[in-house]
Amino acid sequence: MKRYKKENPLSYTLGAALTFELLKHHKELVTAVYLHPQFSEGQAKDELIALCKKERINISESEKAFNILSPKENCFVIGEFEKFDAPLQKDGNHVVLVNPSNAGNLGTILRTADAFNVPVVLLEGCADPYSHKVVRASMGAVFRTPVVQADWKTV
Repeated sequence: MKRYKKENPLSYTLGAALTFELLKHHKELVTAVYLHPQFSEGQAKDELIALCKKERINISESEKAFNILSPKENCFVIGEFEKFDAPLQKDGNHVVLVNPSNAGNLGTILRTADAFNVPVVLLEGCADPYSHKVVRASMGAVFRTPVVQADWKTV
């Protein structure tokens, strides 16, 4: 368990709702789920544990992961996942963004693209779509919307 860096192959969801979105759309990429010892949301906790057991996903209950990864005191679930890129689709409409640098804005754009069911292509040195700030701002849309990171030569 290490602090998030863009070059690492793993990223994290901070919170139960985002972790459920991750499990719903990309359970094959989830490597672990961390539960805070104070997490006591009854049915949500039971559903999360049952889903992880069904999918054979490692569950760990420890404060250490939260001390390293979560800047908020009210985060009780962390999902760890492998970063992924969607394939670039040849047909249809796309949202193409050049150097979107603000994580919150990128997350908002991903939510909008998700609402219109449009893939997103990120060009050049953009905000990392798998940083916890973008994942949170996207409200899980990053797991539902195809996101491609590309350079000018591939587009």
